[in-house]
Amino acid sequence: MMLRKPSISGHSYQGLEIFEVDDGIYYTFLKLKRSKGELELIQSFTTDTLADLASHIDPKKSLWVQLNTSRVLNKPLGRDRPKSMEQWVKTVFPNLDLEQFYFQIMDLDKLPVVSITKRSVLEGHLAELKKHGWVPAGLSLGVAGLSPCMDFLDPPIQGSNFLIVSLNDGSWNLSPTDCDLELKVELNGLQLPTVHLLSFSHLLGSIQGKDPVSNLTGFNQELQQRDKNKRLFQIGLQWGLGFLLALLLVNFLLFSHYRSKTLDSNGFIDPTQQASSLKQVRERVEIKKKKLQVLLGSSNSRATDYLDQIAAGLPESILLDILTYQPLTRPIQQDKPISLGTNQIIISGQTNNKIEFSGWTSQLESMEWVQEVEIERYEYTSSTVDNFSIKLYCHAIGQTK
Repeated sequence: MMLRKPSISGHSYQGLEIFEVDDGIYYTFLKLKRSKGELELIQSFTTDTLADLASHIDPKKSLWVQLNTSRVLNKPLGRDRPKSMEQWVKTVFPNLDLEQFYFQIMDLDKLPVVSITKRSVLEGHLAELKKHGWVPAGLSLGVAGLSPCMDFLDPPIQGSNFLIVSLNDGSWNLSPTDCDLELKVELNGLQLPTVHLLSFSHLLGSIQGKDPVSNLTGFNQELQQRDKNKRLFQIGLQWGLGFLLALLLVNFLLFSHYRSKTLDSNGFIDPTQQASSLKQVRERVEIKKKKLQVLLGSSNSRATDYLDQIAAGLPESILLDILTYQPLTRPIQQDKPISLGTNQIIISGQTNNKIEFSGWTSQLESMEWVQEVEIERYEYTSSTVDNFSIKLYCHAIGQTK
């Protein structure tokens, strides 16, 4: 399937649908890859046990979730369409307090549909996913989630637990049906099992930047911002470790070159002086090697946990630009040892809410592994946005308050 320029980053995408058939909850996992402007099917998996997905879902990649259980009601709208989306919902579901519900609308001429569920139902499923370490980057509800791919489909259209057929008068009819794991559907050259149709549509809409007509928009924006911050931490950590590894490699190559030049020299070399010089070089390499081992050992476990805790408590009013774990305390100089701020984390970014920023720094200081929070810089750059930089002094590995 050909794509225009995607609106979300990355080359692989994960989708999960939670649906219900005959009072049983099922989970379908879909993984797609973008290659040369086309979407390719990498993996599809269906199970009735959430724990079975642990070996399939990559927690480092974004995950889009589609909810389509019996607690999500899908109801077609009549021929007369109100002007606002709230009126759509009230027309098919009168006397409901919309503050207690999430809804999504599929605005299709032949089959306009409203999908709705209680907020508590959606929050319950999110809590179950979080127990396994999965936090979605976006959510979609019911059959209304088909909107992004309807241009590629014609009746009959079968999904995980629903069937859309064309009637004699030209209109379309929506009805429940059993799950058929063997049935496949083709969408612009891409074949996939029909049980994954809703997940695919959700991923397609997210990739193309098509926001559904829904009161989930604000909630989804919050999830996407958290997912973006999480990936920022991961990328920053990987680049930092890669830089240190490259620095060690360059140092080793320089040492090898120096040794080769010394051995190939025709002039007389004092053996004692040569041994002393080589010993000094080996000692410098060993010191840097030990520092890298310490960084690698702690970064993959304790440091990752620290960054996850920082990300989990980040307010919406704060946007991070830079995060450095164990930063350099001075510029790197030739023939000088690398000096790192041991057990330190520097965080820089922007905020538009001074009160939430103050509360956030207090929250950081209360964490058991934080020894002290130092505000290095706070600049009033405009009437709405301020720049800041803070430094966290952490307890040594294995120590707490």
